Amino acid sequence: MYRLLIVTENQNVIDMFASMDGWEAIGFKTPRLRNSVDQAVECMHKHAIDAIAVDQSPTVEGINAYLDQYYPDMPIFPIEETVEKQWETVRDMSCLLSRLNADDSNDIYDPAYRLAKQRDRWMKKLLSGMVPSVDEIGKQMRMYRCEEQMDVPCMLARLSLQAGDSFLAERWHYGSERLEIALRNFFGTRHDHMLLHVAVISQEEVRVLCYPTEVSDGLSENATYDYIQETVDQIDHYLGLPMKVLDVRRVSGIRTFATELYQD
Repeated sequence: MYRLLIVTENQNVIDMFASMDGWEAIGFKTPRLRNSVDQAVECMHKHAIDAIAVDQSPTVEGINAYLDQYYPDMPIFPIEETVEKQWETVRDMSCLLSRLNADDSNDIYDPAYRLAKQRDRWMKKLLSGMVPSVDEIGKQMRMYRCEEQMDVPCMLARLSLQAGDSFLAERWHYGSERLEIALRNFFGTRHDHMLLHVAVISQEEVRVLCYPTEVSDGLSENATYDYIQETVDQIDHYLGLPMKVLDVRRVSGIRTFATELYQD
């Protein structure tokens, strides 16, 4: 049974969760509710919590800094306005927790690695234009503990793969996920004040999202292009996989993926 913690001082929210029955049927113990940062911290010291929801009121949202420092790999889910939406979000959380705790590897359990793996899969959906709404982007980014903010300008690179290339046909017959792992090893997840996310969109296209870690400075379009091209050259040299940089362009933020890009 998964264990949830709800941190809120809003009586309406408290009443909403109190009215929700049937937690055990979907794999949860009845959530614990706390109405202050101190109470929430004490609860997390005493109990093993799998996921947490935090109200946006100033009194309790201070718990977010504590979570960033001590629980950076714990999923966070939103408090919704209605019971129906809350159950939908709880079911999403159930799916994520099941994936994070799946016994599918002989490796030592590493929460950070497992969450990062799921985050990569989520970012692939985002880069593929498969997330239907801005609200869904915000919820999922919070749930997966993404560092990125919704409206910070970032760079998007599109790379072409040669259709029918022997490298893909002969060596990558296990699918795009294995290719993505290889490409991430070359691009890295961080480089020179930027976060990078790589997604194999199809047999012909790869996309790379570059997000600035120093938001005030942003990213240089020329510098980003140079790094992308340099990495593409290395991939060709070491793997024999030729790719072409189609374009590197600035987008107004991650919110854009649900409202502007690839919708036509």
